Amino acid sequence: MSAPAQTDALPPSGTMAAYRYIPGKTELQHETVPIPTPGPDEALVKILAAGVCHSDIHILKLSATNPMFSSTHTLGHEGAGIIISLGEQHAADPAAAQRLAIGTYVAICATNACLECDVCKRGLGNLCITYQKVGLGMDGCWAKYVKVPARALVPVPGNNPKDPRLLPPIVAAATDAVMTPFRALVRTANVRPEQTVLILGCGGLGQNAVQIAKHVLGARTVIASDVRSESLVLARELGADYAAAPAALLALLEERKLSVDFVFDFVGTQASMNTATEVVGIGKTIILVGLGEETVAISPWRTSLKQVTITGSFGGDNVDLEDSLEAIADGKVKPNVEERPMSECKAVLHALEKGEIRSRVALIP
Repeated sequence: MSAPAQTDALPPSGTMAAYRYIPGKTELQHETVPIPTPGPDEALVKILAAGVCHSDIHILKLSATNPMFSSTHTLGHEGAGIIISLGEQHAADPAAAQRLAIGTYVAICATNACLECDVCKRGLGNLCITYQKVGLGMDGCWAKYVKVPARALVPVPGNNPKDPRLLPPIVAAATDAVMTPFRALVRTANVRPEQTVLILGCGGLGQNAVQIAKHVLGARTVIASDVRSESLVLARELGADYAAAPAALLALLEERKLSVDFVFDFVGTQASMNTATEVVGIGKTIILVGLGEETVAISPWRTSLKQVTITGSFGGDNVDLEDSLEAIADGKVKPNVEERPMSECKAVLHALEKGEIRSRVALIP
């Protein structure tokens, strides 16, 4: 097998620090690992920023009792970086190499869809299980370098990591915190301009959902709801027409004579489901996005008497990520992202678990 095509800026040494998941351990593990070499259809990406997600906390918490993955691997399913090396199969394909050339600024789509199975062909690449997901079963972005199948890379518009709208921390966060609500609102729900949308939970994903609903889709009425008053203030600043605590939603809907067409639950707990079924309009839809609890109960009386549709939406695919990045480039979505050194990864996870972080965090190697 021939060596991968390379750039002049090769990795400086044979090893790198990585933050790893080890089955049975509930704490993130700092290890020194070899810098990977890309396979024939892979690329080596130098990570410029890597996002942190609540899912990472759940993965670690479950590790001792019910491990989600059987193998040790580097975590981090949100990443942005520069291609510095390409496998020979990809490099030999002129069309592929032109789209994803060495030096291209890319976002990493953790879904890693195969693009060939029946699920992918039905437009559900976000649910493809042919391969492991980046940072979720295979090595991810909490390291200086990551090797990724070329099919999982999306070029960033403008190819400029210094573009203020598309800085690496923003792009990294966008691979989940924008892509996931984008998929939910645009393709799962197909929200239309005349409709009323309720966003339950205004953390990182919910904040971006408000902007997508209002500034990308032009929904007539966008309502934001959260138990945190500061999150409600931020939601109004981002474009929500109304913002209220869950307990105040019914009164708001009655006062303003509003009927909710879609409830997007970005929390995923029993409390949020109770709120969703209580306030959704007759014959309308609840879309579950948040994964706060393993199970929630649904009242057959409330859902049947309203004839409510309840469905889910998970992640996104390359198309969703491309569209998300275009919306950011156009200034329609402005993700709120904090930067931290990657060396503070453990501290960030603990702060996120305690609710001390309100926006998204991107780790900088």
